[in-house]
Amino acid sequence: MSKKARILEIELLRGLAFLAVAMQHAIAHYSIVGGVAMEDGVIMTLLLMAAKFAVPVFIFITGMVLFYNYDGPLRYGVFMRKRFSDVLVPYILWSAVYFGISQQLNFGSFEQWGKWAMMLFTGKNSYHLWYVVMIMQFYLLFPVFRMLIRRIMQAAPHRLWTALLVVCGLAYLVLLYFRPDISALLTKADIPFLTPFFTAYADRNFVYFMFYFILGAAAGMYPERWRWAVEKGGVIYTAVFWILFGYFTYMLVASFQTADGLNINFNAVSLLRPLIAVFLVSSVFVIYRYALQWTRQAGPRAQRAMSLLGKYSYGTYLAHALMLRYTYSFDAWWFAGWNVAVRMLMSFIICVLLSYLLIVVLSYLPFGKWTAGVSSLRKKTSPPKAA
Repeated sequence: MSKKARILEIELLRGLAFLAVAMQHAIAHYSIVGGVAMEDGVIMTLLLMAAKFAVPVFIFITGMVLFYNYDGPLRYGVFMRKRFSDVLVPYILWSAVYFGISQQLNFGSFEQWGKWAMMLFTGKNSYHLWYVVMIMQFYLLFPVFRMLIRRIMQAAPHRLWTALLVVCGLAYLVLLYFRPDISALLTKADIPFLTPFFTAYADRNFVYFMFYFILGAAAGMYPERWRWAVEKGGVIYTAVFWILFGYFTYMLVASFQTADGLNINFNAVSLLRPLIAVFLVSSVFVIYRYALQWTRQAGPRAQRAMSLLGKYSYGTYLAHALMLRYTYSFDAWWFAGWNVAVRMLMSFIICVLLSYLLIVVLSYLPFGKWTAGVSSLRKKTSPPKAA
């Protein structure tokens, strides 16, 4: 893999995506606490819709970075070894942490080891770890994606590239529309592994997130053309974004008041729905344009801060669910009786600060890369050889 110029806006996108994930999980907790009111639900809905871009942007970044960096010969063994050390090892260690907290891991029990291994494989050790299981599928299948996408793009005339992406996007929407039928069909067929992959574990099946990866792949292969499209197409995707933002906000808020009282529920905007997918694709464009503009205007200090925000984003993603647990203690001590939406925002801020503090500290330890996903230790340089 040849050394290429960094795509500066990627670091900001990573950091923003992590912040959006932490916000969503704080909202999920506080939407069901005692004392939550309709006005809290409205604020949470607005913040949730603004933060929904997190997972699609993470997947988009993966596709963009892989296709941008690996445009030459691919050594699959070296490629997967890097993913194992950078992604999988921290995931395994943090999975053990979450399993130990929730299940009280007994190292002498083979039954518990088997349970942990199964939950590790399915991403069930904590509510946020499903994403790592899903993204690893893209890493494992990257040579296949790379071969197919590159051949199609190279065979098609330049003027048809946009049309190909549109057709691919429409096919993705059709897939999501028929997802319940696919699930019912495979449930009836009861095929080992395949049936649960499209039913119980459909939310971590790479097939249902593929378009965001393909969009990232196109951006990574032709970054300048992508930036041009982001800048010139703003009128279209911004209009789509705000129209659907308003629609989903109204729909959610209108559903909160039920015959049994106030019930704040956000299931209607889960990721695997066709119309929400249109909103999410538009949000990828919107947040990318923001990151692009901010990066161009940022000074050296701001760019360094942005780089650090992205550098530790994977580690903070793994750790934030644990840190969020601790914020509930702060909430009980300091914020009891406050407005629920304000308590949610305070927990979010404390969670982010604790997550970054923990991961930065871990990254400076000898085996920090295994726990933080990145090492901040300076690499030792060999002394110059004598002439």
